Amino acid sequence: MQPAAFGATVVTSKPAEVAAFYQQYFDLEITIDLGWFICLRRGDASWEIAISERGHVSVPAAVSAVTESSNLFGFVVDDVDATAKALTDGGVELTTEPVDEVWGQRHFYVCDPEGTHLDVIQLIAPDPEWLAAMTAASTTE
Repeated sequence: MQPAAFGATVVTSKPAEVAAFYQQYFDLEITIDLGWFICLRRGDASWEIAISERGHVSVPAAVSAVTESSNLFGFVVDDVDATAKALTDGGVELTTEPVDEVWGQRHFYVCDPEGTHLDVIQLIAPDPEWLAAMTAASTTE
């Protein structure tokens, strides 16, 4: 089986607020808004984020009962520092500051209004020494 598309769902008591966050900071557009269920997508991407109201009949009771998110979504952006600045200028507190990783990412963490963790990533060149060590390790196995 090959899925035709992928979507992730944030279950929340504040669908409009969570949707506004993704619109404002990640340029996602609402494609469906039923009040209790909102879908957002960027352009013609084959993925989407759905937001569903906690307690709605369409959400399993066990899911609605969980009020703390353990989800982690990753967003690849063109400019991590500009995104971090837009968030902090908007009063959103970052979980971590932007940092460069040897494996080729500059990224930071932030939470949406429901507490869903977001890893905001900019792809950068990997550290040459790290890359050489990984290449050597993979050829000896």
